[in-house]
Amino acid sequence: MSDCPYWSIIVPTYQREQVLCETIEYLLQLSYPRYELLVIDQTQDHEPSTEQFILDCQTRFPDRFRWHFVPKANLPHARNVGAKLAKGSYLLYCDDDIIPPVNLIELHMENLQRPGIGAATGGVHVETKKQPPQPRPLVIQPDGRMRAYWHHEVPKGTTDSLRGGNMSMGRQLAIDVGLFDEGYIGRANGEETDFSLRILRRGYQIAYDPAAAIVHLGHPSGGSRAGKDRDEGQYYFESHHNNAYCFAKNFQQRYLPWFLKRELGWILIKQAIIQKHLERTIPSLRGLWRGYWAGLRKRKHRTP
Repeated sequence: MSDCPYWSIIVPTYQREQVLCETIEYLLQLSYPRYELLVIDQTQDHEPSTEQFILDCQTRFPDRFRWHFVPKANLPHARNVGAKLAKGSYLLYCDDDIIPPVNLIELHMENLQRPGIGAATGGVHVETKKQPPQPRPLVIQPDGRMRAYWHHEVPKGTTDSLRGGNMSMGRQLAIDVGLFDEGYIGRANGEETDFSLRILRRGYQIAYDPAAAIVHLGHPSGGSRAGKDRDEGQYYFESHHNNAYCFAKNFQQRYLPWFLKRELGWILIKQAIIQKHLERTIPSLRGLWRGYWAGLRKRKHRTP
């Protein structure tokens, strides 16, 4: 099967140990014949058992497994490093705390071959209550509101945004749209939607297939949760910064009053008054202000 396209699975990781090892083990056993696993590690110091596991993988799978350390802890940056190092003509991004189906690459490749499709994403299994079916997993409205139905029963079709822990695209298309925007900070909420909007503006659609699903373990530490554990004020600064950055960069400014109503309602009413988390209020407002102006500056230079 030497004529099969070569794929690169890219796993950005940050402060994960045993669950990272388990995820790597799963991804090294996929059924597709031609792929590499590229782990982009932002962790300064691993536990000895994790370091030994990485060394063992390099010995066991010298032609399949690659590990690359980056000192800068930023998810979009890690994604971009992976894309630049990748040898495959197709990229598959996965989280570092998942259980994939053995045929995950085949499922993504089938969806990317559908007419008009530029990128693909799959389901994510989590424990939820039974919910009514929905037509699409995520819908982006003109004013920037995003209605996500990932946890509902959704049929195979299209979506307005990729899901960062289970998404694929051609490597050249990822480069052509400018890769991932490193202006998203901290847990980088919104970065995959920003990337998706640039694909949609090129005239492509984004495929969604519930069969191409991974189990997201939602590990309680590491990853995006590391920032929240370390400094809650900084976590909320980053979260609202990214919300405002995404809006200012991608959506028409005539919708700004509605955006501010949503954000300020969350910060001032829900967080400060109802939940009485006054310590989050000032960092959230600072993040909103700085993210908005950073997004406007980036908008002037964004990739068409």
